[in-house]
Amino acid sequence: MLDAAERLVAVKGFDSVSIRDVTGAAKANVAAVNYHFGSREELLALVMTHVLEPLCAERIALLDAVGKQISVEQAVAAYVNALAPAAARIGMDTPLFFRLAGQILSLPDEALPPAMKEVRRETTRRFLAALGKDLADDWAFFEAGLAHSLVVEADSKNINTLMTRWITFGIRGLGATAGKREDDAQGLLFEF
Repeated sequence: MLDAAERLVAVKGFDSVSIRDVTGAAKANVAAVNYHFGSREELLALVMTHVLEPLCAERIALLDAVGKQISVEQAVAAYVNALAPAAARIGMDTPLFFRLAGQILSLPDEALPPAMKEVRRETTRRFLAALGKDLADDWAFFEAGLAHSLVVEADSKNINTLMTRWITFGIRGLGATAGKREDDAQGLLFEF
């Protein structure tokens, strides 16, 4: 049922997946969700945790590997490049993981299970602290754009190109905020 829920959420989003959708896809009865997970909300919380926990752990590991002196380039690359290793860590198909990550990252913190809300906030805090600049709003914009593109383009044959573009966009956009003005950052956004 967890696999069925993950596939459905990846395509339809959290708000559009019902217990009947999940049990139909898993060829199980409705009572099985309550028996195994307690409720629809608990099942969806498990989907969020299954993806967000390894993704945040991989991001922190890549951030820590860079060291204390970190550039915008290194931070953005660590953040984006954590996606594929996190998918591999849990043995999930990469496009499915990317799409699920996009669905989860597009949720407000309040929609996450409390433990995952803290994990995501701590991950963001660590990245922003490593950059040593007040980039919270710009980082949120970068993350939201990345999340949306993961949902839309996860099955693309050009996912590596997409990730490279997001790294470039993040570097230009966040670097511009940090005082290294890149006039073509907005133009790059329209290339997506």
